[in-house]
Amino acid sequence: MSHLFEAKKEINRKAFEKASTLVEEKIKSLRANTPNLPYEKTKLAEVEINKFFYEGKTVDRVMIVLRSNGCQHYKTNGGCSMCAHLNGAPLMEKITHENYVMQWNSVIDGSFNESATTKFNLNDYPVVCVYNLGSLLNPEEISFDTVKYIFASLNQYKGVKKVIIESRAEYVTEDALSAIREVYDGIVEVGIGVESTDYLVRELCHHKAIDDTKIITDAVEMLHRFNMKALAYVNFKPVFLTESEAIDDAIKTSVDCFSKFHFDAVSVEPTSLQENSLANFMYDLGLYRVPWLWSLRDIIHGIYDGTGTKKLDIRLGGYFDEEVLSGSQGTGFADRNEIFPHMTSSNCSHCTNEFVDAIKQFNMTYDVKDLDKVKPCPHCYSLWEDTKKICDSRSIMKRINDILGRM
Repeated sequence: MSHLFEAKKEINRKAFEKASTLVEEKIKSLRANTPNLPYEKTKLAEVEINKFFYEGKTVDRVMIVLRSNGCQHYKTNGGCSMCAHLNGAPLMEKITHENYVMQWNSVIDGSFNESATTKFNLNDYPVVCVYNLGSLLNPEEISFDTVKYIFASLNQYKGVKKVIIESRAEYVTEDALSAIREVYDGIVEVGIGVESTDYLVRELCHHKAIDDTKIITDAVEMLHRFNMKALAYVNFKPVFLTESEAIDDAIKTSVDCFSKFHFDAVSVEPTSLQENSLANFMYDLGLYRVPWLWSLRDIIHGIYDGTGTKKLDIRLGGYFDEEVLSGSQGTGFADRNEIFPHMTSSNCSHCTNEFVDAIKQFNMTYDVKDLDKVKPCPHCYSLWEDTKKICDSRSIMKRINDILGRM
């Protein structure tokens, strides 16, 4: 894979700019198909309960997804190649502070709950995730007043021990974190989409629009200054990479996140397929396969080997046993919640479920032995091993030009 990962200063800028333009133009053309659905602005997009590993034990976690204005990177530049979360935003309308307050109040009083079997109380959940399908620290997406309202409310629930939010690195600012700390004194973890620490992979394969990783360094330092935790999201297997290249990049990126950028935790996020994304477009062309689950075991071992430690906060994103309390997921794809994928990472039909169960167990222990216990499948393991041997001698820019430049 060494021919891919060049120092930024050695990149052919003309070829890079051409490839970057092709990627962004294609992503924007796909986004044009995003339906403008009439969402209720005062109702949450989704709430689900799942298991989470916290302070050495498995606890219940609630994930609250606000119906929001959507990611600014998505609206401005087309967004990341694997993401289509803007599918869940009301494109022609504005979610106001008052709308957000009504959404959040439905959490407090439990009125959002569509489940007939579960009575909801925030104090029952030691870990609470609050997501807005974008950056919760970007005041252009959600105001600081709204963020303060939510965190001031959370501060009243002593059963809540940790709050997890997400933001692009550039919005992790002193003003944003000060707004939270004015009203909340508990543990806060901020998930930041790093995706890849390699410039070409991050900017062309992920279309991340992070030209300089100093933005990431500054964000982590700022979080630690405010006594907050930094979580890195590492997207595994973006478009234009082979399986082996993607494994190596996920390992290197995760090791960098721990050793170079000093993140407290890393979540490896295998690519899944959402409508109106570049990854889904490539899949439809027959030019992309979601990553193999077998590869995740290689990645976890590679991270431990690369950092020289066996005690790390490493998570595998997207694999939890969840109970959906609000939202349309689970009634067949046509009626599913618009923010969820229609395809996730897999092996073959004989072993995928077993490996997913092992991942769920890993996410409740962070013990790689839970992944090692899955024996090689006679139906697909050798195929996966052969897939890892596939090489592509072309540069990333050439691959992009050969595919998108001829359309």
